[in-house]
Amino acid sequence: MAAALARFSGTLTTAMALLRYRAPARAVLFVHCVLCALVALSAPARAQDWSAPGPYAVGSATVTVTRPSGSTFSARLHYPAQSQGAGTPFEASGAPYPGVSFGHGFLQPVDSYTSTLAHLASWGHVVIATTSQGGLFPSHSAFAADLSHCLTWLELQSADPASPYFGGIDAGALGLSGHSMGGGASLLAAAADARVRAVVPLAPANTNPSSIAAAAGVTAPTRIVAGTEDTVVPTGANGAPMYTALAGPRQLVQLVGGWHCGFVDSVVLGGIGCDSGALTRAAQLALVRRECAQFFRAHLARDPAAIAAAWELPHADPLTPTERDLRFTLTPRSARAAAPAGQVALVRLEVRNDSPVPVRFRAEVASAWPVTVDPVLTAPVAPGASVTLDASVTVPVGLGEADRALVTVVRDADGVAPRRAALAFGKR
Repeated sequence: MAAALARFSGTLTTAMALLRYRAPARAVLFVHCVLCALVALSAPARAQDWSAPGPYAVGSATVTVTRPSGSTFSARLHYPAQSQGAGTPFEASGAPYPGVSFGHGFLQPVDSYTSTLAHLASWGHVVIATTSQGGLFPSHSAFAADLSHCLTWLELQSADPASPYFGGIDAGALGLSGHSMGGGASLLAAAADARVRAVVPLAPANTNPSSIAAAAGVTAPTRIVAGTEDTVVPTGANGAPMYTALAGPRQLVQLVGGWHCGFVDSVVLGGIGCDSGALTRAAQLALVRRECAQFFRAHLARDPAAIAAAWELPHADPLTPTERDLRFTLTPRSARAAAPAGQVALVRLEVRNDSPVPVRFRAEVASAWPVTVDPVLTAPVAPGASVTLDASVTVPVGLGEADRALVTVVRDADGVAPRRAALAFGKR
């Protein structure tokens, strides 16, 4: 925690100064987000617990999804509701909500995942889980397509004045998840669906076509959650190579003692074909709920505390060792610039694209003084290439010895996974 607070040193002062000097509304909003993260960091006792239920009651329903071909399939829907229970009225006061499409595992009924799906709904997501491809010979490509068709259903319901979910889903905040076969299918779907903004596969199995190969086309931020004692879909042959192949910001969370069937609320067929592990089912499901809710809150709801916990705070939980890779680096060529009053003080920053696809980067700055960054939005940066950003200020007479500016750089495609550089500008 001390390291996290040190990373934000000087930011609170900068934020207050920015507000005092009546900065533009967008900058004020950014500073408000920084302040929220700082408050969360400075008060561990009040740190958000994403494994606990969220603020919403949860409603559920069975719905029918129509494919472009005209054929249909059923799906289970969980949503923020005015009261708990099946068919209860939709809670519109917090809308629009992010939407998440979930894929079940091989021969697993959707109801086996109710606790996780309802948990996401309690945190302000509309979650739809297809029941299709539940037989002995599923088509993985058709299953992936159905996951995308579920996202389309959410979009159509939100746009339909006759729907109880009218205006309820944010079409710009759609995610995918799934377990085992469904986890692999979520990567197949994400590689083919540009609407997807975040993916959380749970113990994903390599599919046919290969979800390992498909991962190379997934540019949305992805958190793979796997168990270290999974003997059904071992991480080394499935989740780990998927993580390596991913093109976008990526995480691999390993649940120590986690097992394949520990991702479901209960098993079918008496548990035939299931494994076991050191974690109890209850403990594993609590970790799964936390990892899903936190990542979707970060990347779909743009929750500042979730963003900080997902990407910026030191990882401290020994039960969930995590590899995190933003796929780009931000390096100031110097940490401080000084100039006489009335002249320009300039710091250059280098942004390197470490992903295998071209990426555009966007910069924002929070400062008590009119610090500018050029360019604010870069041209596409080729894989392995770098771009230079110039952060500069015309030194005011009243500038102190080391007034600070916080420069944040994000991938323009998702705008969430940040790298920050704290710069000092002074007068000489």
